[in-house]
Amino acid sequence: MRIIKYIFFLIFIILLFCSLKKPNINLGEIWRILHVNSLIGLQKVVESSYIQLKIDTDIWFKIILPILELPVFFFTVIFFIIYLLLRIKYKS
Repeated sequence: MRIIKYIFFLIFIILLFCSLKKPNINLGEIWRILHVNSLIGLQKVVESSYIQLKIDTDIWFKIILPILELPVFFFTVIFFIIYLLLRIKYKS
C-alpha cells in the first residue's frame, strides 16, 4: 500500500507543478504535449469499440472529451484527497 501512496503523491506533485506553471492548462493539453499518438490511439479505440456500436451515442465527444477538458487543478485536488485518504486509512 505504501507504493500506491507514493505514486498518488508523485502524480499530485506533477499535476501541481503543471497547474502552477500554466494555470489554464487542461488534462488533454498535457497528454497532447507528452504523447499525442497515444491520445489519437485512445480516440480510435473508443470510437471503434463494441460499446459504441451497441449504444447510439458518441462516447468520445460526450464522455471522454469533457473529462480531458477539465482543468489540471481539479485533478490535482482529486489526487491530493485520495492521497490523504490513503494516508489516514493506512497509517504508516
